Amino acid sequence: MSILTLAREVDFLRDRVKDMEGLMELATERIQKLEKEKEELNKEREGLKERLKRILCKAFKPRVKKEGEKIKKGAPLGHQGRSRMRPTEVSEYKDIYPNRCEECGSGDITVYENSYEEHYVEDIKIIKVTTLNRMHYGYCKNCKRTIYPRREELVIKASRVGVEARAIGSYLRYLGLPYRKAAKIFKDIFNIGISHTSLQSFEREQAKNGETLYSAIKEEVKDSSFINIDETGWRVDGENWWLWVFTNKEVALYCIENSRSSEVVRGILGEEYRGVLGSDFYSAYNAIKARAKQRCCAHLLEEIKEIQEANKFTEGSKEEVFCRKLKGIFKGLIEVWKEVREDKRGFDELKEAKEGAITGLIELVSEPFGNEDIARIQKRIIKHHEELLVFLDDPEIEPTNNRAERQLRPSVIMRKITFGNRSEVGAHNHSVIMSIVQSGILNNVNPLDIFIMLTRKDCAKDIDLPQIRGP
Repeated sequence: MSILTLAREVDFLRDRVKDMEGLMELATERIQKLEKEKEELNKEREGLKERLKRILCKAFKPRVKKEGEKIKKGAPLGHQGRSRMRPTEVSEYKDIYPNRCEECGSGDITVYENSYEEHYVEDIKIIKVTTLNRMHYGYCKNCKRTIYPRREELVIKASRVGVEARAIGSYLRYLGLPYRKAAKIFKDIFNIGISHTSLQSFEREQAKNGETLYSAIKEEVKDSSFINIDETGWRVDGENWWLWVFTNKEVALYCIENSRSSEVVRGILGEEYRGVLGSDFYSAYNAIKARAKQRCCAHLLEEIKEIQEANKFTEGSKEEVFCRKLKGIFKGLIEVWKEVREDKRGFDELKEAKEGAITGLIELVSEPFGNEDIARIQKRIIKHHEELLVFLDDPEIEPTNNRAERQLRPSVIMRKITFGNRSEVGAHNHSVIMSIVQSGILNNVNPLDIFIMLTRKDCAKDIDLPQIRGP
C-alpha cells in the first residue's frame, strides 16, 4: 500500500472516530436524560401508590396500638349513648300476665292491679291494597246522551299501579337499587308484579311532572347569594359525561352535561353571577365572573400534605417550615371561623385573624424555593390571593367546598351500582329528580313524600318550590 493511500485511510478513520465519539456523547446525554425521567417517574409512582393506599384505608383507618397500651373495646370515653326513642303513637295494646310461678311451679297467681312494665315493639304490616274504581255512567235528559265519567277523575289513569307503589319504587331507585331488584322486592314482599320497565316509565312521568319545580330551582340557584359548585364523571350510553352540582343551604341543582368547561357554569349562573361562588381550584372556574369567589381551603391543605409526604422534608428545613406554617395559617383561620359561627367569638376577631393571615402569607410567598412543588403552591396563592380569605368577611360563606362534595355522594354511590344512564333522556330525568329530592332533604322533607307529590298527576300543575320547604 502506498504512503498516500495509507495517509488517506488514516484520515478517514480519524474522521470516523470523531463521528462515533460525537454519537457516543449524544447517546450518553440521552441516557442521562432518560435516567432522570425514570427517577422522576419512579418517584411519582411511589407518591401515587402512597396516595392510593391512604384513600383505600381512609374509611377504615386502624388504630395503631402503642407499646404497652391496652385498647379498651367499645365506645370512647365521654361518648354520649343513644337509644331508640319511645313511639308517640300506639296502634295496639297487648296485656301479658304471668300464668305460673317460676319458683314453685304453682298456677295460682294473683295479679296486682295497675302494676305492669311497658315494653314498646315497633313492627310493620305488609298489606297489599287493591282498589276497584267503578266508573258509573248516566243519562243526560238535556242532551239525551249517555254520559261517562272522565278518566282524569282518577289520580293515575290507564294504570294498574297506584300512587304509593310508584313512589316507593322510585324511592328504592333513589337509594341506589337497580330497577330489577326493586321489582323483585315488590314481588317477594308485597306480591305485586311490577316489571323493571314499568319502574322506568314511572320515573319518566315523575321527572316530567317535576319540570316546573326543576326550573324554579334553577332560578333560585341563579339568584342566590352564595353557591358551591363541583363536578364528577358520569357515563351516558357508555360515553364520558359530567355530573355538575350547584348547591347551598336551601337548594341543590344537578345537571348532566357532555362538557366540563366553564360554559356549563355560565349556562346555569349567567354571564355574571351576583353572589359568592365557592369551588375548588379547577381552571374552568377562573373564567367565571362573580361578585366574589371562595376557593376550597381543604383542597389546599390536602395538597400541602401530599407535598410533605412525597418530598419527605427533613424536620427544621426551609421547606418543612414553609408547609407547617402555611397549614397552621389556614387551619387556624378555619377554627376561628367555626367559633364565630357558634357565637364563641366576635365578628371583629375574624378581621384581626385576616390581617394576621395576610401578613403571614406575604412572608411565605416572598421567600424563594428551589423545590418545584413549593414554588407551585406559592404561585397558586399569589394567583388566587383574593379568593382564599373571602369567608373571613362573611361568616355565612364556607371556607371549603365540602357542601358540594357531600351533595355529589348520593349520585356517586348510584353510579357505582348503575354505571350511569343509558340515554340523554335518562340523564335529564336523573338531574330533575335528584335536584328535587336533595333540595327537599335540605329542607327536612321526607323523600318519599316528594315522590308521592311527583307521582300525583293532578298535583303536578300545583307543584312549587315552597312545597319542598320545611315548615
